[in-house]
Amino acid sequence: MKNQHEHTHGCAHCSCNNPVLEILKEELFSAENLTKINPGSGKATHEKPQTLMISGGIIRPMIGGSTETVESIGIADGNVVITGQEADVKDYMEKNHPGYQKRELTENQTLLPGLIEPHVHMIPTAMMQGWLNVSPFEGQDLLAVYDLTSVGIIINKHIPKIPGAVILGRGLDPSLMPFEEKNGKKELITINNTVLDGINNQTPMMLLSASMHTLYLNTKALEHVFKNSSEIQKQYGSADKYISETKGQLQEGLQMTPALNVVKLQIIAMSIQINSYLTHLFKLANSRGVTFMYDAGLNKVSEMLLSKYFETHTEWVRTGGAYLCSSQEEVDKLDHYKEPDHYKPVYCGHIKVVSDGSNQGLTGYQSAPYLCDPANNTGVFNFSQAGIPAQTIPPNYNTLINTVVAGKGWPLMVHANGDQAVTFAINAYQRTLAQYRGPELRNRIEHCSLLTADHITNMLQMGVSPSFLIGHVGYWGYAFKEVIFGEKAQMLDLCGSTLAAGMRITLHSDNEVSPLGPLRMMEQSITRIMEKNPNDIEVLNSTERLTPEQALIAVTYDAAWQCYADQWVGSLNKGYFADFVILEQDPLSLNTPSLQYMKMRNIPVLETWVGGICVYVGDKNEKAVSEKDTIYSSNS
Repeated sequence: MKNQHEHTHGCAHCSCNNPVLEILKEELFSAENLTKINPGSGKATHEKPQTLMISGGIIRPMIGGSTETVESIGIADGNVVITGQEADVKDYMEKNHPGYQKRELTENQTLLPGLIEPHVHMIPTAMMQGWLNVSPFEGQDLLAVYDLTSVGIIINKHIPKIPGAVILGRGLDPSLMPFEEKNGKKELITINNTVLDGINNQTPMMLLSASMHTLYLNTKALEHVFKNSSEIQKQYGSADKYISETKGQLQEGLQMTPALNVVKLQIIAMSIQINSYLTHLFKLANSRGVTFMYDAGLNKVSEMLLSKYFETHTEWVRTGGAYLCSSQEEVDKLDHYKEPDHYKPVYCGHIKVVSDGSNQGLTGYQSAPYLCDPANNTGVFNFSQAGIPAQTIPPNYNTLINTVVAGKGWPLMVHANGDQAVTFAINAYQRTLAQYRGPELRNRIEHCSLLTADHITNMLQMGVSPSFLIGHVGYWGYAFKEVIFGEKAQMLDLCGSTLAAGMRITLHSDNEVSPLGPLRMMEQSITRIMEKNPNDIEVLNSTERLTPEQALIAVTYDAAWQCYADQWVGSLNKGYFADFVILEQDPLSLNTPSLQYMKMRNIPVLETWVGGICVYVGDKNEKAVSEKDTIYSSNS
């Protein structure tokens, strides 16, 4: 893989820039298909918000970002109307809302503001739910066994019954499979057409990688693509040449597009049920205590689909997002920014720019090559320019960032995984903020995976905040440490250092790159245990661990602030939405690693409320967390 690419923007894919959605958006969202997706089923019916006084247990309204408790909270007309001492709340409710219901929590039950996912991808995640799931996850945990054999069993149990259909899979992640030994060196496993033929050589198979930068095909699929794509026939001349040159590893949009176009009718047919998939996604989020989701890659069509969904369905979660811009032409067409002054579903708070790819997918843009194959790979930068040497920021990237911020006045989210991509993002922010004249903006760097002390200092001075994909530590940390980065893995997700410097941070899942679940994200930021380590419980850079209080702020109060939603959610101030969650146990009571690891994520969510309406009721028979004997070390 070359350091510099001369093709156009958007080549390095990730969940932030879904290649399937990009390739098929015109056909998938045609007027005919939109009618099928939204058949005009009428307006959503809404329950009447309850009028409640809740007392007892542990109530943490997170007002001002404080984790202090109050005795009681009053709710009416979908909003919080009072918090404080039980007697005061009772007096207020009797005077202003007679006939209210009284609710008493048990001793350990805990009421918190609804939890926030500040970086997800709703439409792409829902759109691909019909694809076969070959990811390494079961719920919020890594599968105990995840290798080619286990993936093959799943595939061969779900062969399409429709004649001519192709096996379409999602979430394949070689970085979480057992490593290979090559010349005495650990490497990520290589997946190609012959490897996939060993799983099934009779049915065409296309498996999209979890990082979304590679589409893996078996030989039957390569033959199928060649037979049905005049573009591929013209480029390669023969099926044998297409097979031998690609080896079933189609990289980035240039190679993936012709293959996906061959099966686009099948993909469209599988996507028509997107509304039911969205409902499933939102209900899953509710079951994990989530009441707010911020989409980090909206476009006009996805915004319209989500808005139409909420016209005809229950608003299971609050939603906002950032518009994805991939070119100067798109940025030039932007209107000038106006900060949202009232809530509406799918409000827009930022512009999003994707500068590189995925570290575990080996496309995050690095200052030095990855340790593993291919040799001399430093990843991909999406805005490179011919004639501009590596590690020199391209002028067109500066121009794009400057137009968004200084020209149009928009807050910006820059996707930057590799350390060189982070450096470029910071440099571009420095140049444009020197010219910006206007209100303070909540500019962000997404993932912000590999940081240095200088990065942190510069971000602090500019008021740019990070949002960490903390699963990089919990799920992929061992692969980064052992194979992908080596010692450089110590730079991953420096949560502790950024907070200590005075920055506000958030934690996100990038769903569906990693599973939804703010409690799990809290746990991974608190323990920093590498879950894939087969031999030991080992911490990646223990100095970067958060306290439970810091982690809770990151998934509530500061997440709302970062998403321009702090006037509505993230805390339970008077006048804010009555969006809250009731847990079986207080996550802040889990104050030892043995109590936290693999347990905080599983605290039962008893109820989730949005606007004073209960949208989820959990299994009250689930057991709360208990202390168990766990071997634990602070190796870093």
